[in-house]
Amino acid sequence: MDTSEFDQQAHTHLNTYHAFMNGAKIVGVLVALTLIVMAVTLL
Repeated sequence: MDTSEFDQQAHTHLNTYHAFMNGAKIVGVLVALTLIVMAVTLL
């Protein structure tokens, strides 16, 4: 994606979006790991 024509506010929003998506990925992995650990300990 070409961001060369974005202004400063658009770059700030894009960086916020990337940070949010990375955080959501980490939370998703933690939830999945928690569920896996719970399933293993129930067996």
